[in-house]
Amino acid sequence: MRLLRAFPLSLLTLCLLIGQGQLALAAKKPETKAVKKEEKANPSVITKVTPVAEIARQSAIWHQWTDVEGRKVDAMFCAFSQDFITIQTKDGKTFHFNVNILIPEDREFAVACAGKDKEASFSPAVIAAASADVDRLIQAVLASKEQKPNPLATDEQFLRRIYVDAIGRVPTAEEANEFLNDAAGNKRAKLIDKLVYSPGYTMQMFNWMADLLRVKDTFGKGIPAFTFEDWLKSRIASNAPWNQLVKEMVTADGRLTDNGAAGFMLFDADMPLDGVSNLMTTFLGTNMACAQCHDHPLAEWKQRDFFQMASFFGATDGKNEAIQRQIQGTLKADPTLPKQAVIKIALVNSYRLEDQSKNTLTFPMDYKYKDAKPSSPVSPVLISWDKGDAKLPIYKLDTMHPSQLRDEFARWLTSPQNPRFATNIANRLWKKAFGLAVLEPVVDIDDLSQASSPELLAHLTSVMKAARFDMREFQRVIYNSRTYQSGASVTPDLAKGPYLFNGPLVRRLTAEQAWDSFVVNSVGTNADNILLRRSDTLMAYSLPDGKVTAAVVHKVIDSVNKNGKGKSLTDGKKTGGGSTMGLATGYEGEKPITRFSMTMARASELPQPASESHFLRLFGQGDRLLTDSATNDGSVPQVLQMMNGSIGKLVSDPTGVAIGAALKSKATDGSIHSLYLSYLSRHPTPVELAAAQKGLANGLHLADLAWVLANTREFLFIQ
Repeated sequence: MRLLRAFPLSLLTLCLLIGQGQLALAAKKPETKAVKKEEKANPSVITKVTPVAEIARQSAIWHQWTDVEGRKVDAMFCAFSQDFITIQTKDGKTFHFNVNILIPEDREFAVACAGKDKEASFSPAVIAAASADVDRLIQAVLASKEQKPNPLATDEQFLRRIYVDAIGRVPTAEEANEFLNDAAGNKRAKLIDKLVYSPGYTMQMFNWMADLLRVKDTFGKGIPAFTFEDWLKSRIASNAPWNQLVKEMVTADGRLTDNGAAGFMLFDADMPLDGVSNLMTTFLGTNMACAQCHDHPLAEWKQRDFFQMASFFGATDGKNEAIQRQIQGTLKADPTLPKQAVIKIALVNSYRLEDQSKNTLTFPMDYKYKDAKPSSPVSPVLISWDKGDAKLPIYKLDTMHPSQLRDEFARWLTSPQNPRFATNIANRLWKKAFGLAVLEPVVDIDDLSQASSPELLAHLTSVMKAARFDMREFQRVIYNSRTYQSGASVTPDLAKGPYLFNGPLVRRLTAEQAWDSFVVNSVGTNADNILLRRSDTLMAYSLPDGKVTAAVVHKVIDSVNKNGKGKSLTDGKKTGGGSTMGLATGYEGEKPITRFSMTMARASELPQPASESHFLRLFGQGDRLLTDSATNDGSVPQVLQMMNGSIGKLVSDPTGVAIGAALKSKATDGSIHSLYLSYLSRHPTPVELAAAQKGLANGLHLADLAWVLANTREFLFIQ
């Protein structure tokens, strides 16, 4: 058993080391609203930078890209992997394409940007030291309870675990062989870095965030939210720090057609108080839902506390009904306008985030407590978890200007001084890797003393702050720890005491992880380059500034129909999830194929969420109505889907990549080994090999063996 060497390193030293290497390639400084307005008035021109050797901070972010036909576009570099580059233009659109269509100088520039991106990350020494600190804390707690860490996981177990956790799918046989045959002593660390800098990392992080942020294709009365999805994917691809990403969502202005980040707040535009409750749960791990209607019976929160927090959004409107009436009024002026189309255009353009000069929030008419009068105005006041919180500098906010209240709240929310913001995301990411949070449930972390190890939770919070909320670097620390690389434990009985993390827990693949694994085994790793981007489909609905006339509405309808090529979004049908709107023209990079009536794209590149009959929903993908709505519970429909449903047919398809790779082996033994690597990430035992040989000799096919392996518990669970 080999332990990672423990390098003594204080958090101050860690911060200094990070500061020396922090070249945030794709993370722009957050813009204030004043800056945004100034840019609209005086748009700047981005000049091209060609000398690769002189890449500076800003030139590494923005660049004028030129293709071999001479076409140019100003865009921010986001990611580069496997010959595919992702860039983002100033209007928020992302593009994913093969780098070979660019001129040689820009191909070289893309490679240099990717290299600089990695230079911005923690050094191996910093990672080793931070990971060792995690291990020391856990081992000390285990020793105090006369427990020991689990033995180190085998290479096969680690391989499968890190692929699933870091990029959301099992490795292919080729990828498994590459790692298992590597004799280098640092091959685990190398694999971790390879995966977190790959396109698959963006896809799995989107799946995780989509459940957290309640990402849906539509909200309200069927309003498409494609720009929010595309914005989120681009921010993950550019490795935007969590605090910056959250600030952009909470302070977003305008329509979804103008600003994809507005999607988070607009989701609750019709129920703003519910939106505040969801925000508190999502970003602070604080459950104030009960306090929305009455004093919380089991916590310290009062109804007054809830409304004082909600007052920070009391001047924010999410829907401009005057605009909606103007657009719908064009039906009277021109009866030839299609009614459903006009209604959809009115809805899309009326949902917009705007801050007013007056705070209109009041206490409820039936408010029954003595600390305020019913229907009286509510002044914004921040909550505190401990007596000393209010003395922190970040609690000194300007609450005198209603139009700036959201900005002030976001400044407090995302600050390293916030008592729960860093702890919440660190606790959630730990659960993502280990199957259990340090403090459960993740939606209620008010009392930090209830953590299984308060010291560990405090340390993880410090690491998150030291990493400047860089979630990729934080996960690198976790993945490189000896604790994460230990053998897995079965689900503990928490009634007998807290789990102290002898190792990660055995857990079932999420719906997205299982689906993505099936897709890659069917069509190969090209699935990592199939990206669904549908912003243009929604942006066609955007009305220009100025007077709304029937002629203007006619132009928008023509734009919508042209963009949808005859399949517009204005059919008036409200979808409960699983809409295929825009799928025909929304894919960039590689194009998906269809097998057994299923689109062979990864879960992040399919409708959000999938239809109720889709494999993803049957296996627990959430409906996204609530935060953390996904589940890993088993069911009879899951078994039927695996045995004789579309997935069963997909696994047994002889044209699939996994079976195709097995067929390339001239020897039967080699074919068996290949399928075991494709599904279980390991070689068969002698007993398994003999059984498979016997079955194939008696008339079974490799497709039958693939079906058997896909239906094992070992495939569906992460050890």
